[in-house]
Amino acid sequence: MLVLGACGSSAPPEPAPGADAGSGPLAGKVLNFGAIFSLTGAGGVYGPQQKNAVELAIEVVNGTGGVEGAEVAFDIADDASEKAQSAQVTQRLVGQQVLAILGPTLSNSAVAAHPLANSAKTPMLAVSTTGLNIVGDCPYPCDYIFRDSLGEAAAIPANIRIYAESAKPRTAVLLYPNDDKFSSDGAEIVRRSVGQHGIQLLSSIEFTKNEADLTPYVTRAVGLKPDVAFITSLGGIPAKIMNEARRQGFTGQFLGGNGFNAAAVSKQAGAAGKGARSASAWFAGNDLPANTAFVEAYRAKFGAEPDQFAAQAYSGALILFDAARRADLTLTDVAADRTKLKAALEGTSIDTPLGHFEFTEGHDVRQTIWILAMDGEGGFELVASIKP
Repeated sequence: MLVLGACGSSAPPEPAPGADAGSGPLAGKVLNFGAIFSLTGAGGVYGPQQKNAVELAIEVVNGTGGVEGAEVAFDIADDASEKAQSAQVTQRLVGQQVLAILGPTLSNSAVAAHPLANSAKTPMLAVSTTGLNIVGDCPYPCDYIFRDSLGEAAAIPANIRIYAESAKPRTAVLLYPNDDKFSSDGAEIVRRSVGQHGIQLLSSIEFTKNEADLTPYVTRAVGLKPDVAFITSLGGIPAKIMNEARRQGFTGQFLGGNGFNAAAVSKQAGAAGKGARSASAWFAGNDLPANTAFVEAYRAKFGAEPDQFAAQAYSGALILFDAARRADLTLTDVAADRTKLKAALEGTSIDTPLGHFEFTEGHDVRQTIWILAMDGEGGFELVASIKP
């Protein structure tokens, strides 16, 4: 089904017509992986698309002969957007002897799940966690942790720079929940970045992520009459703020991070979000062969458009499959195979829906950054792209 054949030089060619779909050194065996996604709770606007994407990737690879003849299987679990549950699921998957794990969806959960996977020397690939210190400079050992999701430390400054160069804004406010790692990390990055572009941050307005009524906070922000409103948050919060701010007469620009990039968030924001900008790891309209094949296959299977979170999860699965092909796995010694897989991941160089993908020395992303704007109808338009 197209996509695996579009991978880089490390990927094998597509099977020739009539080839035995289950042939190879691992024929008759199963590669067991795990995935931890937020299918419910605050991250429920992201997790279902991630699950869909992994299911599509499984269908694609098994339909073209598997990995070295082995069938691929995933145990996909819901952590309900809760840190403790994410840790519990990680422990269960490690105990089930999976070769590697995708996830979890949220940075807040990653700080509980990643140390457990690392301690068990089980590769874990973050496909949507974009907070600070997820890979590389971690507060705990993280040499088995990788990331294919564009970190806020790269995304937010790029977004601010591109907007500031053209619009020359002078003032801004920042709104964010202070009880969530992703949101707080994004806020810190905004505070570090605005001064570099001559933007005065008039106020940082904090609240908690479970507050039902954000009107008082939005009222404070709008009353300051800023040129820009920064929103660093996840779930439905950005859309709530945009709708209320426009209702109160705010006519300025919304800028944010990865929390803007779900199709569900753009749809919830609707006309109020038109023009709201963020930086993304992916743009649906990029014409790379690996991406066009992915988008077509996703539409055909689910009758819906994929979003960034689907693209990152799908790419994450492709990255695992590619590494497994190169890792000389035996499937008789899980600990040894996990170590081999980790080494193979470090040598990744393939084409994915995100573009050509490699890991940095610190296991972070090296890829194109896409600056996007909400189109007011649930989608996104391309503003600019920044090469790695």
